[in-house]
Amino acid sequence: MRVKLFVMFTLLSAALFGQDIKVVSLEDCIKIGIENSKTLKISGTKIISAKERLNEIMTAQLPTLRLNGSYSRLSPVDPFQIGSMQISPSILDNYSAKLSLSQPIFTGNRLSSTIELTEFNSLAAETDFSKDKNQLILDIKVAYWNYAKSLKVKETIEKNMVQVSARLQDLENLYDNGLATNNEVLKVRVQLSNIEILLIDAVNNIDISLYNLNNTLGIPVNTKLEPKAIIELKQPDIPKLDDLIKASKQNRSDLKSLDYRIKSGEAGITLSKSGWYPQLNFNANYLYANPNSRIFPSVEKFKGTWDLGITLSYDLWNWKLTSYQTKQAEANLEQIKISKELTENNIDLEVSQNYKSLLSVTAKMKLTKETVEQAKENYRVTNEKYKSGLLLNSEVVDAETSLLLSEINNITTIADYLIVIARLEKSIENTLK
Repeated sequence: MRVKLFVMFTLLSAALFGQDIKVVSLEDCIKIGIENSKTLKISGTKIISAKERLNEIMTAQLPTLRLNGSYSRLSPVDPFQIGSMQISPSILDNYSAKLSLSQPIFTGNRLSSTIELTEFNSLAAETDFSKDKNQLILDIKVAYWNYAKSLKVKETIEKNMVQVSARLQDLENLYDNGLATNNEVLKVRVQLSNIEILLIDAVNNIDISLYNLNNTLGIPVNTKLEPKAIIELKQPDIPKLDDLIKASKQNRSDLKSLDYRIKSGEAGITLSKSGWYPQLNFNANYLYANPNSRIFPSVEKFKGTWDLGITLSYDLWNWKLTSYQTKQAEANLEQIKISKELTENNIDLEVSQNYKSLLSVTAKMKLTKETVEQAKENYRVTNEKYKSGLLLNSEVVDAETSLLLSEINNITTIADYLIVIARLEKSIENTLK
């Protein structure tokens, strides 16, 4: 009775779980995750900000045109006069409009190096986006295959439970007719209880892995998903370790980002050294004022005047400010170079570990497959002998348990293999064919 209730509960749970289920492939999950990722949205805004910063800096090398206007009311004063002759009247209302044009001529590489620095920072922001995207894709693959594995394990356990439940029913009938011992019945009941425990753990693992998958996809954690492929085994050709490490050096976004930042740091050194050079600017102004201060004697009338000029500025002494700034830029560049060396070492380690893990899980997968085949044959032979009265029920229980565990182990190993493939592909940022 307890077994029937448990099976009914399991079937009811499965029915409830099946309500409003969304069937998704791995590609669907990757698409959903990319669309919903807040991390990628942040990286995207960084790209926009960096590009707009570059546009802002580039405007500094172009001429600027500025219009200023003013009005002033002055306090009354006596007009300027000599004897009885008035030279300049007292004008209390002052109006002016000034149009100014400015164009940098020479900035000691300040503008060009600032543009170069900003441009490389913009490219680094783009590669950072690729790095975040590749990490997200890996997280989705890991979560997807863990969820698929938990579903497959549950399915395997449920099939075994139905099989053991049927055999328990047969044994109970035999026991009622005096053809089986109580110990045989108890042994199968213990076996069934152990399977029920495995099923409880399997259902719990499904919930946890589904929550993790939904969270990775950026959707509500209670969303019901069903993988299109429960466990889809793909065995690509695996290149040599040296080739994988070489590919990682060519493809990794984090290395490309650091290369751009190194170039940005070099431009920063050039920028800091611009303080040792003079700054030369061209200026042009047109003044339309009432009264115009350049016209004497002053008259209460709008007059226009213009001027052209070149401005030269040079810091004769700034307490070694330029030298300090240059040393800071050089130190920052050295930090980036060292960071790149550390990143390269970590990438070598990451690729090597994933490669070794792949070799290990590949060998393990071959063994677990053979173990399942052997366990199936052992169970078939043992069950046939039991039906013929040549073996005890306990040996059937052992064979059945061994088969169940070998099938679960095989499912786990295949999922681990797919996850290791995903990790290796991420570590070289390329798909294995």
